[in-house]
Amino acid sequence: MKKLLFSGIYFLTLFSASSQSCQDNEVVLQLNTGDWASEVSWSITDSLGNLIDSTSQTYADSTTYYDTICLINGCYNFNMFDTYGDGWQGGSYQLSDSLGNIFSSGNLQGSFSFGSNMFSINSTSCPVLGCTLPSAVNYNPIATVDDSSCQIISDNINLLFNWSDSTLPVNSLGGSYTDVYGVAINGGEYAVIGSTMGAHIIDVTNPSQSYEAAFVPGAFQGSLVTHRDYFHMDNYLYAVCDQGSSTLQIIDLSNLPNLVTIIYDTDSLISTTHNIFIDTLNKKLYTTSGKVFDISDPINPSFLFHMGFFYHDLYVENDTGYFNCFSNGLQIYEMTANSPQYLGSLTSYPDQGTNHSGWKKDSIYIMADENGGLSLKVIDVSDLNNLQVIALFNSGVLPSPAVPHNLIIRDNFVYVSYYCDGLQVFDISNPNNPIKAGYYDTYPSIYCSGFKGNWGVDPQLPSGIILASDVQSGLFILEFDYNEESICDGDSLLFDTSYVNVDGFHISNTIDSLGYPDIIVTELSTIPITSSTQSFSICNGDSLVVGSNVYTSSGNYIDTLSAFTSCDSIIYTSLLVSNNSYTFDTLVASVSVIWNGIQLSVSGDYSIVLINSAGCDSIVNLNFTYNHILAINNNNTKERTLIKITDVLGRETNGRENKLLLYLFDDGIVEKKIILE
Repeated sequence: MKKLLFSGIYFLTLFSASSQSCQDNEVVLQLNTGDWASEVSWSITDSLGNLIDSTSQTYADSTTYYDTICLINGCYNFNMFDTYGDGWQGGSYQLSDSLGNIFSSGNLQGSFSFGSNMFSINSTSCPVLGCTLPSAVNYNPIATVDDSSCQIISDNINLLFNWSDSTLPVNSLGGSYTDVYGVAINGGEYAVIGSTMGAHIIDVTNPSQSYEAAFVPGAFQGSLVTHRDYFHMDNYLYAVCDQGSSTLQIIDLSNLPNLVTIIYDTDSLISTTHNIFIDTLNKKLYTTSGKVFDISDPINPSFLFHMGFFYHDLYVENDTGYFNCFSNGLQIYEMTANSPQYLGSLTSYPDQGTNHSGWKKDSIYIMADENGGLSLKVIDVSDLNNLQVIALFNSGVLPSPAVPHNLIIRDNFVYVSYYCDGLQVFDISNPNNPIKAGYYDTYPSIYCSGFKGNWGVDPQLPSGIILASDVQSGLFILEFDYNEESICDGDSLLFDTSYVNVDGFHISNTIDSLGYPDIIVTELSTIPITSSTQSFSICNGDSLVVGSNVYTSSGNYIDTLSAFTSCDSIIYTSLLVSNNSYTFDTLVASVSVIWNGIQLSVSGDYSIVLINSAGCDSIVNLNFTYNHILAINNNNTKERTLIKITDVLGRETNGRENKLLLYLFDDGIVEKKIILE
């Protein structure tokens, strides 16, 4: 997805205007020159080819000119000329009304001496050429036909905030800012950006409301400053400068966002150095002048040893250092014993220039040569005795990529500060084939060369925001914006023109409906299908419901349901259906009996529901006959005595529940009883 943002650019401005007031449509011509501007000229003709206006002025390089032209309603052509025939070399034009509405814009690029763009003034009889992309910086709201002139400054990278200070001195690079470094402390996130005056500590915890929380003046200040560098360990920020009478500064950050404190500021160990790197595991601070210091006591550094050579930048991982040694390429040393031991080097490689900087992840090291048009290199460092360049990649910006400067790898992406080409982000999940995933042009000038634009980058803060420093425009707080999609296990996603089902990032460089390049980035994740096993026992006549299915018989069942993730959830069910039980008994008694807690003294049918061993109903039925005649002996009123109790087989017993028993009395009466519980 492409995002664009207007960035103000200031030029020397010259005005020329007609001495007579315009009674028709006053059109403002803005002409921006690039190189070899003296070869440039223009004219405006109507639809019949009649000359309406032209220039005979000789233009200066890299200057913006304004002219006003009075035009009646109708169709016109803006004609561009170059006497040498190599185009306008970075020049461009724009036609707008007094309210700033753009009628036409464009440039003459390539090996051409002439080009023409049609435009309309309050006329529907002719097409209006211009940029029709609403998010472009040169969007023409009245254009009916896109003329491929849209200026796109970003793709998949969003601007969250831009901080700058217009009062800072400007240095020889045409700006005021140097490197940027991110620090997370006390639950907050901070960007440290160097300037010609010192270190500005910007609270970026809430990116859209970022503010300068603290400022640390540099020991040397002013327009001569072009390089400052930073690194932090624990609660301390280490700051250096490469110009003037500078010092090593150690700054306590533990009280952010309220205040910071300089606790060390002296040139006794370091006066000037281009860059620093801290091996935080072994608490060693490396300078590009070759000196290495022990910072196990973080506020009292002490000299350890000298590497024995100079280098522009370095990356150190657990006492193994990768040193960018200018024309001597990449040198690798091990420093465990505080005595550098040579491990390997790469002194000849494709697209070789001035070896400048690099970063390592796992067995991959990516480095940049600080030369315009040269590609970055992906190096396999798994075997230090046989370093291999396995891929080359660059910004792809035409007519030629700018100068790559600094880079940092996070996860499967490398973030490159690319000067005039801005921030460039590449997917290196396949290190043999890096793919451009996004960009943001921090300095979208039509005229940019050398060391203007994006100087430093740091994407390492926990929140994932990207910090970028621009020499001219200060601090940019950015975010990587991509699509996130999920599929169920076994499914696939239509991405671009093919189906994908592998987790991770998928990137496609396409052309949008207007013909502009567009980078599509999608992160795909697979949601696993869940499963569960359950067992149930029910009674005959009952049922079990699983999803939309109803089960009444014993068996094993498989059901596929839709989970809250919208993916399948498979349920395995084992069902046992148990039968209810029934019993029927008869009982004749001459006395009332207790049956399952019920006193029976009236003949009749009785029923009670109990629970059997399977947990189902046990229905017990009893036909009870009460024969009171057996209990009456009119001639004998003597109280009876129980002789014994036997079962139906005549075996004597003390009485058992739920069994038919015979009670023998001394008067010859035998009673049958069942005691039910």
